[in-house]
Amino acid sequence: MKTKIFGMLLLAGALSLTACDEFLTETPKHSLTTDNSVLNYSGAKNAVNGIYGVYEKYGSNLGGSLYSNLHCMAGFWTYNNEMFNMGYKQSSSSVEGYWTQLYKIINACNAAVNGINKLSDGAFPSLAEKNALLGEARCFRGYCNLELLWLFGRWFDKADSPYGILYRDQTSELSNLMVGRISVGESYRLILEDLEFAEQNAPVYKSALRMSRQFAKAMHAKLLMVRNWDGDYAKALTLVNDLLAENSGWQMETDLTKLYETGWNSKENCFSHYLGDNKDSYFGMAGSEFTYAYALFYNNEFTETVQEWLDNDVRHDVTFGTARSPETWDTSTRENVLTKLYHRGRNDGKNDMYATYPMRYAELYLMKAELLARTNPSDIAGALAPLNEMRAKYTNPVMEPITGITNHQELMDAIFKEYVVSLFMENETPWFASLRFEHDGKPWIYTLKPEVNFSTDQYCWPIPDSEIHAHSNVIEQNPGLK
Repeated sequence: MKTKIFGMLLLAGALSLTACDEFLTETPKHSLTTDNSVLNYSGAKNAVNGIYGVYEKYGSNLGGSLYSNLHCMAGFWTYNNEMFNMGYKQSSSSVEGYWTQLYKIINACNAAVNGINKLSDGAFPSLAEKNALLGEARCFRGYCNLELLWLFGRWFDKADSPYGILYRDQTSELSNLMVGRISVGESYRLILEDLEFAEQNAPVYKSALRMSRQFAKAMHAKLLMVRNWDGDYAKALTLVNDLLAENSGWQMETDLTKLYETGWNSKENCFSHYLGDNKDSYFGMAGSEFTYAYALFYNNEFTETVQEWLDNDVRHDVTFGTARSPETWDTSTRENVLTKLYHRGRNDGKNDMYATYPMRYAELYLMKAELLARTNPSDIAGALAPLNEMRAKYTNPVMEPITGITNHQELMDAIFKEYVVSLFMENETPWFASLRFEHDGKPWIYTLKPEVNFSTDQYCWPIPDSEIHAHSNVIEQNPGLK
């Protein structure tokens, strides 16, 4: 009975593909089903548009909430004690929402991909148009499956590890919910198949509201950097160089104030979680990003080393400021609030752009610097060049070049610091950097929170208890997290 109820809830929730009229001009006016979802070219476009509707409606945990927890895990912030101390277990309810929301979006992707594939090529204006729609949907699916692997799989294991994702490529029905875990290697293979298809076929970047081939390529490069198997760094460097050489609409926003004020409309933001037009609701857009619009006020201090870096950085006066409490009854203000994301809070600025930043253009320069440092460690000047090129592009604030680096360890520390300060609380990159970069002979995470006792088992979350118990077949939990 529990399995049946679980399946019915998943199917009912995941197949509602209604999108916001203000977001997409071609919006499905009905709930798609496996029978009527894609019957022609118009239906194919509606199915792809519907993915964004599901992301908007069911992706509330996949922005500031997610990134704040990963920053706590890294030792940058103590906002969430469970995450900072890595005390999550299978019985914890704190991670279930991320799991459920990602699979709802994947289900919408599968409805689009499978529906489009069932149509003949002649149903589309051209084969290129068919593949563009498939590329967009597969980019979304690859991205969400990558997040699942990074959060709930042992992404750091070797290829033969059995602790990969639960891979679903069919629209969810009671008959196909009981899938098992696939290996880590197979997880990477299937994710890369989607991203690589999108790199060749998805539309060229126009705005952060849609998936693009540039986003697919950037996430492909980030995957390789996080994975670090043989040859991954060299391949990632090629991908990053290709992106930097392109003359697309995706480019640096040289005024940081403008970047954060315009959010998903910024030309530097490659993709963003669109929050919808909630201006008439009580909390407005701020209601969709509780962490950014509330928690950053009452928990505005970060751990010692990181706080010092942020306070002493030239970007501080642009990214931090004075802000009012998010509560109507509390009229107090605080200094040194991370206003690049908090903005004015959900009281004074409920309709400010509380955007997410999974990948912005400046990160490409950081990635290139790290990849050059790892593939050619003796060339310190060569690795510093991308960092200083990025810094030189800013007009507000004006940034001086990084100098005085005399050895490889100083170089790696400088790149790590730049990752943290540049992308702080914006996406998952600083978390992975805390594991990938070493200081005093061990990953930075040990320096950032020396009092916490943890192991590599805590580098991922447990599969939620509800998923484990909903299966009639055995789903192996991640080691150490039962």
